[in-house]
Amino acid sequence: MTAPLLSVRDLRKHFPITGGPLGVRTVGQVKAVDGVSFDVAPGETLALVGESGCGKSTTGRMLLRLTEPTSGQIQFDGVDLLGLGRTEMRLRRREMQIVFQDPYASLSPRQRVEDIIAEPLDVNGLYDTPAARRDRVIDLLRLVGLDAIHLRRHPFEFSGGQRQRIAIARALAPQPRLIVADEPVSALDVSIQSQVVNLMQDLQEQFGIAYVFISHDLAVVRHIAHRVAVMYLGRLVEMATTDELFGAPHHPYAQALLSAAPVPDPDRRRTRIVLTGDVPSPSKAPSGCHFHPRCPIAQAVCREQAPPLTEVSPGHVAACHFGKPFPIPTGG
Repeated sequence: MTAPLLSVRDLRKHFPITGGPLGVRTVGQVKAVDGVSFDVAPGETLALVGESGCGKSTTGRMLLRLTEPTSGQIQFDGVDLLGLGRTEMRLRRREMQIVFQDPYASLSPRQRVEDIIAEPLDVNGLYDTPAARRDRVIDLLRLVGLDAIHLRRHPFEFSGGQRQRIAIARALAPQPRLIVADEPVSALDVSIQSQVVNLMQDLQEQFGIAYVFISHDLAVVRHIAHRVAVMYLGRLVEMATTDELFGAPHHPYAQALLSAAPVPDPDRRRTRIVLTGDVPSPSKAPSGCHFHPRCPIAQAVCREQAPPLTEVSPGHVAACHFGKPFPIPTGG
């Protein structure tokens, strides 16, 4: 098997809750990410999915150390990222880039497109002359479907889809091997989303880029991802190939999540699995399996013991004491 490009083990991020008379005493913790492990192969797309607040974006930011982990291990191409100093980590980020959710906020309104895209080139000294810098920016614009006439414009002169293309061009500038895409199409019109997703797939095929694709949109995930990891309250509850997860999810939460996804065929209706109760606060996560207060098959052991991720079939793992493969039913 090919060695993983990215290897994450037992990754955690706990934010302290302060209180007391002076507001400096730690009185609790928000366990935003609580022991996440996964691998990403070269050229692969791994999607992180789950409801808002499950820890997807925090996980993505920790991969690049934009948010420092509380504990765990992150290896990129065999290098322990958490053992690197500031300068070494900055050099490593040439190979690891991020595309943020909101193209309206992630691009500086004061900079022209040429300077926005060239910023990674400037920081890393990746050109010899100003002419080479401009030629590289023009090449990047054309890669994402834009043109040299856009060089001197500002972000406010573009649509949302065009801005996200500019953000993707900026991420491509240092020729990364991994891109963390944090909800890259959720702020775009539906008609534009497919164009941006198709662009990302074309770039992956052309350059062999690996993606960690963070999204709550299961239709987009099914289109772009090779494997899917489902998160709930900071933990991974299931991970499998896209076809296997969508065809026969094992964990009750994954089953409910996928049952809510729209079916493109108007002659088929998916039987909805409705969960009771609200998502608990990560500052007061339930004991044992975090999902047990809402789980239709929970038993006493679920309240006492957190189930480990266990292989239920080759390459398919789930964290459930009693779960079983469950084809999502559809009807006419």
